[in-house]
Amino acid sequence: MKVARWKVLGVAGALVLGYAVTTQAAQIKVDEDTFADFGYNMKIMYQNFDERGKGDLDDWKKNVFDIKDSRFYISGQVSKMVQFYGEWNASGAYGKETYGYAKDNKVGLAEGGVNFVFMPELQVRAGKVRVPFTRYQMTSSYSLIIPTDAWYDKGGANATGIFSKDTGVVGEGKYISTNPLELIGRVDGGLIVHGDIANGMFRYNVGVFNEDKRKDEAFKGLQWVARVEFTPTMLGFAPESTTSPHGKVSDTYLGKKDVLTIGLGYYKEKLYDEENTTYNESLEADGWTADLFFEKKFGCWVPNLQLGYIKLNDSHFYNETNVWKKGDTSIWYAQGQLLYDAVVGFGKPALAIRYENVEADGQYDAGNIKKDFAFDRWGVAFNYYLKGQAARVSLGFDKVEYDDAAKLYLESQTKTKKEDSITDYYLYIQTMF
Repeated sequence: MKVARWKVLGVAGALVLGYAVTTQAAQIKVDEDTFADFGYNMKIMYQNFDERGKGDLDDWKKNVFDIKDSRFYISGQVSKMVQFYGEWNASGAYGKETYGYAKDNKVGLAEGGVNFVFMPELQVRAGKVRVPFTRYQMTSSYSLIIPTDAWYDKGGANATGIFSKDTGVVGEGKYISTNPLELIGRVDGGLIVHGDIANGMFRYNVGVFNEDKRKDEAFKGLQWVARVEFTPTMLGFAPESTTSPHGKVSDTYLGKKDVLTIGLGYYKEKLYDEENTTYNESLEADGWTADLFFEKKFGCWVPNLQLGYIKLNDSHFYNETNVWKKGDTSIWYAQGQLLYDAVVGFGKPALAIRYENVEADGQYDAGNIKKDFAFDRWGVAFNYYLKGQAARVSLGFDKVEYDDAAKLYLESQTKTKKEDSITDYYLYIQTMF
């Protein structure tokens, strides 16, 4: 009887394979407590990359069509207490000569894990999951109002950004030991204890992750992170609950709910051991962040605002007149979107703007000493939501300007002079099912 019963349930599950409006996915349902959603997301982009320099490899604008992300996912639960999810992706086919990093079209696990819901206030997520330090790390990349993502350090074609491993100050190993922006990675292997308190008014995450960025002995220790959030639900704002398999939040909810979230985060991990022969002392990075997210619908208009600051202490070593010192990194960012929540033509239009400033302690001397490797980025996107995030088109540009030691470094390259200001344009298409 058991075998026959499970055969019937299996056939029934296959028969209810259908379109789920809320999740934009196909669903197999065994019973009320056991089900799985399946879907496919994709990002297609045309980019017009500004020239990066005056050498043979960089002195022309590049036109690149590519599939930036192609992702299959599954999300569901085997019981009310045990949730799961997994995402497998493959990036575009162009290689290192185009993007500065390998893109071989191989499919791999992007992230995935299990979430145990003992109660809303006490949950445990484990796997290759989101690192709950900054809001940026918790945000779904398919909800970004600026689709080219954060920390746009030259952004792509012939990646000669100031923190590039190939031609930047990190790659040469003379000026900065570590790319500080890599310390804010979205996904890593780890375990998180988290929960919602007072119906989501307060949310907390405490996690332990791989210490895989250590330069001499990876995985020797552990990375620690913590994040708390507050939403004034008494004022009518909706909480961004973490009771889900993945725990992601969104860059915009497109007027579906009013949200006000204030977040604080902490991070710590070791990057270098004292016995390292180059620097002769250890480097243990730690950092903190504060951010605010606001979105509220007023009639047909939905304004969105996000502000944040990230401070990374001892994020790298830097060379000051042939003496290695410990350096910090500071990041400011602000972004917003104004959505007209009514159909104009085929969809709903919105205008989004993002500003960010990155400063890493350092020095460059080319006859004129300059301190701090810094850059500013302006991103502007006209978003057209044909069916929410499930069908979207964006047209925009990113403008990056390097300053202080970064500007002097780029201008002083003898083999290939690098531009200290670039403007890249793009057309972006996104689908989600």
